[in-house]
Amino acid sequence: MGVLNTIAQASGPGHGRPWRYYAELAEEFPFQERHTPTAGGNIGLLVREPVGVVGAIIPWNGPMGLIGNKVAPALIAGCTVILKASPEAPGEAYVMAEVAEAVGLPAGVINVVTADRPVSELLVRDPRVDKITFTGSTAAGRRIASICGERIARVTLELGGKSAAVVLDDYDLATAAATITGRACLMTGQVCSSLTRIVVSRDRHDDLVDALSESFSRVQVGDAFDAQSGMGPLAMERQRDRVEGYIAKGLEEGATLATGGHRPGNLDKGWFIEPTVFGHVDNSSTIAQEEIFGPVLSVIAADNEQHAVEIANDTIYGLNNSVFTNDVDRAYDVARQLRSGTVGHNSFRTDFGIAFGGFKQSGLGREGGRDGLLPFLEAKTIILDEEPGQS
Repeated sequence: MGVLNTIAQASGPGHGRPWRYYAELAEEFPFQERHTPTAGGNIGLLVREPVGVVGAIIPWNGPMGLIGNKVAPALIAGCTVILKASPEAPGEAYVMAEVAEAVGLPAGVINVVTADRPVSELLVRDPRVDKITFTGSTAAGRRIASICGERIARVTLELGGKSAAVVLDDYDLATAAATITGRACLMTGQVCSSLTRIVVSRDRHDDLVDALSESFSRVQVGDAFDAQSGMGPLAMERQRDRVEGYIAKGLEEGATLATGGHRPGNLDKGWFIEPTVFGHVDNSSTIAQEEIFGPVLSVIAADNEQHAVEIANDTIYGLNNSVFTNDVDRAYDVARQLRSGTVGHNSFRTDFGIAFGGFKQSGLGREGGRDGLLPFLEAKTIILDEEPGQS
């Protein structure tokens, strides 16, 4: 446990949180539980043992936090880890290797691989790897799940999202727009749980589009290291090409471009795009159904509250949603109807201290919290005739 706390200190106040959490959890977690046998025997034990060698595959957006939420619980469970970093962002994985060496972890406990995507498939196929934990696209997750299924390897998948903000009729639209804008531009919209479908009643649709357009148009796009910038560039050229392709598709399919949609005229270097809002979006359209991974919102009109819930659930994804209402009972009622791993109230909210993961094609399993430790453990039932340690 001391090693994890040392890693937490080396990781800094933000990224150190999962390391501190799992160090504390290890002190109280029931790795062995006593039960009364129901089919013979006198002593029943449920023990949780390490799943084995873990292949942890991480993407390029937010790698340091993802490392903590995968590697810390794996170590506490007693597993060794092969950390496979994205070729676009290998630096944090190298830092993790240096930290592991500096705190005195034995050689081979954490192993870092930086290579292109074919190496990930080698890792997934290798029978010496007992479990895969992957964060990335749903398309890649399908491939990994199919390979793991061939050899019955354990797998945790944290995949894509097309999350909805359901704005109920009692909530102030200007407040909703400001709150949604503040989070939609985080990491230039390159966040799997970002609220990108905004569902609102039909008679308030235009007013919310106007409020979001005004709020989005005030976001200053520029150098991410400039304190005046509200949003930096996309990660790479192909990512901007992807976002621009979806913007073109939205226009082609009849959505109304309310603001943004272009490259900023004052920036001639870097992969910048303006924060973009579409109105009059059909929920069956491409921009409403596919993950764009950029600062692009689709505002969708609903006939009533139940229709809004149906729209929010009408997607292959189920990662994150939010309900905007002043009535906490309505928020809870709608939250229980939404098919997603997290539902926030009046804001974008995800919490790795409790659990994070998705329904449907947004993934399998959970990361963070107590539930984030369980996938790295195998449960074993032991039934004995008498108490062990007595002879």
